[in-house]
Amino acid sequence: MRVTIASTRATIPRASASRRARSSSVRAARVGEDVDVPRRRDVLFSLVAAIGGGASAREVRAGEVLDGLVSYRDDARAAYEKDPEDEVLKGQLNFFEKQVKRTRENAEFVDSLRGDVMSGSTNYVGGMVFEVKDVQAEVDFWTKALGMRVTSDVGDGAKRVATLAYGQTSLNADDGGKAAVEIRQAPEGAMGSVGNVLSYVAVTVPFGLRVSQIYESGGELVYGFGFFDMRSPGGIPVRGQVATRRDPLETIALNVRDVRDAEKALVKEFGFAASKPLDANAYAPKSPPGSRVLYLTSATKTLTVILQPWREREALKLGDVVRGVVVARGGDASAPSAFVDARASNVPFLSRPCADYVA
Repeated sequence: MRVTIASTRATIPRASASRRARSSSVRAARVGEDVDVPRRRDVLFSLVAAIGGGASAREVRAGEVLDGLVSYRDDARAAYEKDPEDEVLKGQLNFFEKQVKRTRENAEFVDSLRGDVMSGSTNYVGGMVFEVKDVQAEVDFWTKALGMRVTSDVGDGAKRVATLAYGQTSLNADDGGKAAVEIRQAPEGAMGSVGNVLSYVAVTVPFGLRVSQIYESGGELVYGFGFFDMRSPGGIPVRGQVATRRDPLETIALNVRDVRDAEKALVKEFGFAASKPLDANAYAPKSPPGSRVLYLTSATKTLTVILQPWREREALKLGDVVRGVVVARGGDASAPSAFVDARASNVPFLSRPCADYVA
């Protein structure tokens, strides 16, 4: 059976035209499977849309994504064993073996994290919130150019709210524990100003960034060599690179007047740990001297916050596009709340009950 992965953005070896034509048919008999195989494949695509991005998805039960990927890998293996000279089948088998490994490691991570968050022994950075004038244009940019997928899209017109992530947000899902970008419709009369408090949002994606889609979705490519500096249709600064990370939504960098004061305020309120920025990409600009990265649970596996010292004379302005950073709180936290402190440039840190992340 030929396992087709055209809906993903993985790069796989290409066979000759004659071989592609010969192996393009999906024949269950090739691997001794029945006609249920294509149906299972279609179901699986809806569950692992995070691999390719851009598709809606429902919340899934623990084990469902991993079980489906294992079945898909087994189909690919059986097909390859029938025709070991087919480079396309070999590439597809390699792709799904990596996806099984990555998803299994993610499942182990969220399993270890879930109890600590629910008990309140640690909090969890759940994402960020923006308000823009054109929600659909913003959704197109984050999905088509950056590979995110829509996990929720509710309301319409002035009440529309779209939520995007690189997988499931639930800590009960194999591909879960991923931070989200929440895009809200800005109220009538909003200026659409991003301000200068937000330095950038960083994404680190394994499958590549689609430059053509940056422009086609209304974004702007500011720079692109070794990393990409972009602006979304709503003016949100985004820094992207191609690499593998558990959660491709990597960090939100904020400018503050006094890094140490801002760090103290946020550590006291949320229990952040702090360290020097990793600055792992040799091509990207280094964080300004004195910057600090704040993280909950892991500086390399979860969404982090970078505090950067603002040394310009120009006043810091939050604008009306950046609406907050979301923190999932466990323990006895049962209602949303907001922490706003001038030391952290008045960026709202929005507490949400961890029950929202274990549904």
